[in-house]
Amino acid sequence: MTAELLSRIRKELTVNLAVLREAVLAISERVNRKAQLLKLHWQASDISHKVDSSHRALGAQLFPLLSSGGDLKRHETAMDRPEAAGLLSAATSQVDLLKKELGQIETLVRELEVEAMREDLLKIQQDLSTRYATIERVQVARGAWAVDRSISQMGLSPTTRVAMVLRGPALLHLTDSMVFQSGDLVVLVGPQVEVRRLLPYFGEPQSIRSA
Repeated sequence: MTAELLSRIRKELTVNLAVLREAVLAISERVNRKAQLLKLHWQASDISHKVDSSHRALGAQLFPLLSSGGDLKRHETAMDRPEAAGLLSAATSQVDLLKKELGQIETLVRELEVEAMREDLLKIQQDLSTRYATIERVQVARGAWAVDRSISQMGLSPTTRVAMVLRGPALLHLTDSMVFQSGDLVVLVGPQVEVRRLLPYFGEPQSIRSA
C-alpha cells in the first residue's frame, strides 16, 4: 500500500515537474526574445547616433574649407577641392556602412516580431479549437468591398475581431479607423459562422453576390 502511494506521488510529481518545465521554457523563450529585441533596438539607436555624429563631424571639417576663399581656380568651388572631396567621400562611405548595419538589424527585429506573432496566433488557434471558433487568413482582393473601408465599418460581432493586418512586410497597428487596402493580409478570429460570413467582403466583388 505504501509502495503504491509512493509510486502515485512520484508519478504526480513527474507530471507536475514536466508541466512546470514546459512553462519555464516558454517563459524563458519569451524573455530571451524580448532581451534580443531590446538589444537590437539599442544597437539601432547607437547606429543612428553614429550617423548623426558623422554628419556633425563632416560639417565641422568642411566649414573651414567652405568659409575660406583660398586660392580657387576660375569656375571652381570650395567643394571641388581635393580635401573637401576626400572628407565627403570618407563620410559617405562610413554612413553607407552604418545604414547597411541598420538594415540588417531591422531585418532581425522583423524576424523576431514575426516569430512571436506566429506563436501568439498558434496559441489563439489552440484556444479557439476548444470553443468552436476559427481563425482565417484572407488577402484583400482588388475591388473588394472592404477596400477603403475601416475596421469599424465591417460590422463585426462582439465575439469576432481582426487579429492582424500585414501590408507587405509591415505589421500594421490596429485601430477601429484603420482602412483596408487591396493586397492586405488579414487574420480574422471568431465563431466559424461569423468569420465565414465576413470572408466574401475581402474577396472579389462577385463573391458577395454569390454568398
